[in-house]
Amino acid sequence: MLHLNKINPFQFLSFTIAAMLILLTISCSKTPDVRLTLCQDMTELLLNSADNLEWKDHKAIIRGYNDLEMQVSYSLVNSDAPAANQASCFYTYIQNQDAVGAEEFNAPTSAFSTYPIKMILNGQFVDKKKLANLVNLAMVNQGKRAVVKVKETVDQGIETINEKVEN
Repeated sequence: MLHLNKINPFQFLSFTIAAMLILLTISCSKTPDVRLTLCQDMTELLLNSADNLEWKDHKAIIRGYNDLEMQVSYSLVNSDAPAANQASCFYTYIQNQDAVGAEEFNAPTSAFSTYPIKMILNGQFVDKKKLANLVNLAMVNQGKRAVVKVKETVDQGIETINEKVEN
């Protein structure tokens, strides 16, 4: 626990700066493509079996200026379902076709929206209304995970600072 009566203003300022740096580091850290994460999260929600899913492979298929297909392959652990299953999420091209930036060279999928226009799970199209609900629920779940991760990181930072203050 943070003991404010032991910390002088300089230490408090140092703690505040450290906490802000931790949050900045988390927000800028290298993470999987948001389109991939969203597709996986929606697949888990559709199958209602996050604990039994084992991700096999994924690939991004870019069809020029048409769309991006994010394919994810998975298997269901302890299930009679087929060994190989697949979900595909489709994203539209949004970048100005005349202005290709450095970000698009480094991350080609960045030229595509982060909101899927359609989804196919094991050959079956997901209804548009169901897709919209899935996206919303997946985003809420991602937000909850981010808050938990930030809290854990801040707690670790506080613990480290308390150890240094006590020593």
